[in-house]
Amino acid sequence: ELRDSALPLLNSPSVEGDAIKVYVRVRPPSEGTALTDGEQGLCLSVLSANTIRLHSKPEPKIFTFDYVANMETTQESVFSSVAKNIVESCMNGYNGTIFAYGQTGSGKTFTMMGPSDSDNFTHSLRGVIPRSFEYLFFLIEREKEKAGSGKSFLCKCSFIEIYNEQIFDLLDSASAGLFLREHIKKGVFVDGAVEQVLASAAEAYQVLTMGWRNRRVASTSMNRESSRSHAVFTITVESMEKNNEVVNIRSSLLNLVDLAGSERQKDTHTEGLRLKEAGNINRSLSCLGQVITALVDVGNGKQRHICYRDSKLTFLLRDSLGGNAKTCIIANVHPGSRCFGETLSTLNFAQRAKLIKNKAVVNEDTQGNVNQLQAEIKKLKEQLAQLASVPSVHDISVSRGAVEKGKDNIDYMSNFLEAMLFWERAEGEKKNLLEKIARLEDLCAKKEKFIQSNKMIVKFREDHIVRLERLHKEAGGRLLPKEQDDLLRELREELQVLREQMEQHPRIAKYAMENHNLREENKRLRSLQSVKKAQEIDAQTVAELEKAFLEASATERNTGGHHLHSTTISVEGNSLASVERLKARLLQTQSELATSKQEYEEFKELTKKKHMELESELQSLRKANHHLENILEATKAHKRQEVSQLHKLHRETLKNITTPTKAYQLRSRLVPRISPDLLDYHSEDLPCSEEMMDDILKEPVPPEMNEQAYEAIAEELKVAQEQVSTLQTKLDEEESKNMKLQQHINKLEHHSAQIQELLSSERNDWGKERQELLEQIKSLDKQFQDSQSKTNILNSEVCDLRIVLQSADRELSAVKSEYGAFRDKQEKDMSQLSARHMDVQLQLDSVRLEHEKILEEKASLQDDYDNLQEVAKFETDQLKQQLEDRKQEAEAMKTELCNLLKLLKTEKEHNEKLTLQLQEDKENNSKELLKILEKSQVEKPSSEMTTRCEQQEAKLQKLEQELAAAEETIAALKKTNDTDKEVVTDLMRQIQELRSSINHKTESVDGLTRELEDINCKYNLALAAKEESKGIIEDQEKKIEELRETLERRQIADNIERDLLCEDLHHTTEQLMRLTEASKKHDSLLQCAQEDITKKEALIQELREQLDKMTEELEKRKKEYELKMKQIDCFVDSSVPFPQCPKTPPNFDVNLAKLLETHEQEIADRRASAINLEHLVHELNEERAAKNEEILRLKEQLSELENLRLEMQILLENNRSLQSLVEAHRLSKTSDQKAPDVQYLKDKEDEIAEERHAKNKALEEMLKIKAE
Repeated sequence: ELRDSALPLLNSPSVEGDAIKVYVRVRPPSEGTALTDGEQGLCLSVLSANTIRLHSKPEPKIFTFDYVANMETTQESVFSSVAKNIVESCMNGYNGTIFAYGQTGSGKTFTMMGPSDSDNFTHSLRGVIPRSFEYLFFLIEREKEKAGSGKSFLCKCSFIEIYNEQIFDLLDSASAGLFLREHIKKGVFVDGAVEQVLASAAEAYQVLTMGWRNRRVASTSMNRESSRSHAVFTITVESMEKNNEVVNIRSSLLNLVDLAGSERQKDTHTEGLRLKEAGNINRSLSCLGQVITALVDVGNGKQRHICYRDSKLTFLLRDSLGGNAKTCIIANVHPGSRCFGETLSTLNFAQRAKLIKNKAVVNEDTQGNVNQLQAEIKKLKEQLAQLASVPSVHDISVSRGAVEKGKDNIDYMSNFLEAMLFWERAEGEKKNLLEKIARLEDLCAKKEKFIQSNKMIVKFREDHIVRLERLHKEAGGRLLPKEQDDLLRELREELQVLREQMEQHPRIAKYAMENHNLREENKRLRSLQSVKKAQEIDAQTVAELEKAFLEASATERNTGGHHLHSTTISVEGNSLASVERLKARLLQTQSELATSKQEYEEFKELTKKKHMELESELQSLRKANHHLENILEATKAHKRQEVSQLHKLHRETLKNITTPTKAYQLRSRLVPRISPDLLDYHSEDLPCSEEMMDDILKEPVPPEMNEQAYEAIAEELKVAQEQVSTLQTKLDEEESKNMKLQQHINKLEHHSAQIQELLSSERNDWGKERQELLEQIKSLDKQFQDSQSKTNILNSEVCDLRIVLQSADRELSAVKSEYGAFRDKQEKDMSQLSARHMDVQLQLDSVRLEHEKILEEKASLQDDYDNLQEVAKFETDQLKQQLEDRKQEAEAMKTELCNLLKLLKTEKEHNEKLTLQLQEDKENNSKELLKILEKSQVEKPSSEMTTRCEQQEAKLQKLEQELAAAEETIAALKKTNDTDKEVVTDLMRQIQELRSSINHKTESVDGLTRELEDINCKYNLALAAKEESKGIIEDQEKKIEELRETLERRQIADNIERDLLCEDLHHTTEQLMRLTEASKKHDSLLQCAQEDITKKEALIQELREQLDKMTEELEKRKKEYELKMKQIDCFVDSSVPFPQCPKTPPNFDVNLAKLLETHEQEIADRRASAINLEHLVHELNEERAAKNEEILRLKEQLSELENLRLEMQILLENNRSLQSLVEAHRLSKTSDQKAPDVQYLKDKEDEIAEERHAKNKALEEMLKIKAE
């Protein structure tokens, strides 16, 4: 079991915000690699909690990440550093993703799941996924305990794998391949995947183990259980919180991903199906690396396409990479030196991924009652406004303090500003409070009226009950007690309901509740800390302002006005900015004052109108009140009569019911019907029946008849009451209608009186205007005579204008035809240009795409080259180390060989010495034997000779044995010498092979470096050429775009001018037609007017003659009248009748005045028509001048359009040449001769630039000439 490490956790939020967090974990070395090789077999080392060093040559590389775990880090510390924050974020509504990345056998599955041969849910080495389950459900239980029943959670999970770029559901082993779908709210999801509801961590682990059994794993040479697919375990957490009627719903996704590791075929020795699986795994991981590279480029400001859809893995994790999620990557690396290349690529991948920034947001939806939500929004806005208002005062006080410290001479400015602010705020609050008080008073008045009306209704009902009780008493109490109780109970219940309605009306209750809520809200707002602070700050600033005002007034008294004037001048000189602000404030206040004055005037007018309306309503209401009083008296009298009539009816009914005839009739109803025979019999015995009837009438009334009588009385009383109630309702309705009509009549009468007053004032005004109009008629008579002379002149000018307009019409038709031909030609040219431009654009797009692909390939090749270079350097360093070790071993073997050769020489010398000694010993022995023989012959001691011979034989045997042993040792030494020679030769051969391999590798490396340099040179040349061509193409594109824009602008301008010309032409033709028609009409009218004038003049002349005659006759009549009066005076006393004098017609003066008025009106009409003709002639002259100017302008435009057509032809030729150049450049890419083509392109570009410069100069000169 691994030991715990005291590394700091990553629980604090990162400075980079939502950037992808990267966690690097180094797995312990497996047996057979670093355990046997020692420390020299490790290619990396952990320096600190966030740095790792890779032992590369010539210098080691140092990588920095969010967290780096060494080989002794526990699973608990990994979970605390990686997954804890992300699980907590999921509880708060954020999406989260954790996935492990690394080569095969680097410990990804162990990190995510734990050991494979144990119960991962209870094991101490369980991985990130089981611990995430435990912590997630722990947080859910804690939230439930905090919130109680107001908050609920729902957890669902799904488990899928991506195998050979196909998606399979691990929770449904029988399912076929699934598909990815995209939704606006959900994002990317797997369509058809099984989702199981989870209630605890144990259930989640059961689902995980069930799916894990279906996952595809296999054994390779690098890993006993290698994952052959990417596994994605997704948990959906939904929380619902209810607050009053508002429901907050949060949803989040937690993706736990175990990626398959990248593999190399030479290391894993895979083939067949395993090789295909490895290819798909590496392809998806390379797509992941490309997506991360593209995201880094986009983050750096480059425009790149992010290829999410190239792989199912990247498309599924799209939100986790640069989207709406908080993501953490666990990069697992192997410390062994044989995994140097894969470790370097994993660290580079992790370093690139660290630069990506996501945009995680809370997935929250609020639902509920609209009124509740609006009230909540209003409440929050009010709190925000209060909080915003507090700092403003604080800022003012702070700024005032700063002014006091820095500029003591402008204290009064800051005090004045603060005082104005406080005054405005107090005025606004006062205004709001007054408006609220007015509204509340209005509401109280309405409530009092409503209560009074309800009280009147209750009073009427009580009176009605009293009246009924009185009637009942007068009736003698003949109703049944049960019916009486029912009636009284119903009436009392109705009375109680009305009282409750009056006392507990819903509106009154609503107003009371609103009032109570407003008071509570007011108390709560006043108790807020921010409001208290604001009030304290306001009180403090008010006290300071009062103090400053007292000080300023004291200084003003002491120093006098001159000093104050000088201080104000100095202050104004020192604080121009404050003066400007005050000026702006003054202007603003002046504008507000003007608007308020205008509003006051409008309000005054409205109040006047309302006052008049209210007066009329008051009068109408007074009349209505008087009328209602009369009606009330009449109704009272009518009610008295009805009551008396009802009493009479009641008495009569009682009499009728209690009479014997009525009893007889009732009894006859009870007697059963008899047969017709009996009827005949009774008809015969009629006197007997009469006697029987008398007997019946004399009989006493039975008690059953009394009960029926009571019932009949009760029924009639009910009917009468119903009739009375219906009549009462009808009467009330008619009275209300009558009141409304009376009010309306009174309003109309008052309104008619006002209208009469207005009409009288207007009549006076009209009389004054009539006198003014008569004076104007006299002046118009003179003008009419002048207009007659002008009309003749205008008629001649109209004829001239007609001729001019006809010529202008001809010129316009010619211009139209030329313009139409030019427009058709221009449209053709533009269509050709647009088609060619589209072709060029398509070619440029294809070239751009190829360029991007080449750049991507270059970047990937560069990365591969860097990795290969690092790996080659690392391997060469290892080979050099091995070579030095072998050299040292060879030197040691050489020294041992020299020692062995020396020992061999010494052994040879010793052997030679031994052989010489043996020969000497043999010779000595032979001499001794001869001596002994001689002695034996002489002495012949047989016993001694035998013993000596035996001794000599024993010595000889020993010597022979020593000789054999020496010979054996020599042979063994020779053998060892031969083996040493063979070992030395083998070592020398190995050394030579190593040297040759090193030389070969150095040559190959040199060749590769040369090839790489050549490739780089070629690539740089190609890039330079491509950049140049790209620059040329971009310049040409810009030029084409500019030309296209200029052409479009000119075409739009031409179209606009053409439309304007067409409209002007149409307008002028219409105006010409109207003018011609108007001139004809005016000619005819003038002729008619002249005829009428001549006729009227003749009539006027005749009337004047008649007037003269009448005046003469009047004078004669006056004279005769005077004579007659004298005669009457003379003969007053006589009774002789006087002769009757003839009378003038009474309507003569009136008819004469009417004739004069009509003639004056006609004269005024003629003068107005003459004035109109003068205006028309003037307008025609102006239009003629405008048409002449337009003709000249159209001619200039035609010349400009011709120049544009020539320029278009030149541009078309340039475009053709550019197209040929682009085509040549595109063809030159495929060929090997790039440099001459580039030079050719450069030459062509220079020529085109020169031509373009010359044409621009020519165009500028043409434009200057046109402008002049």
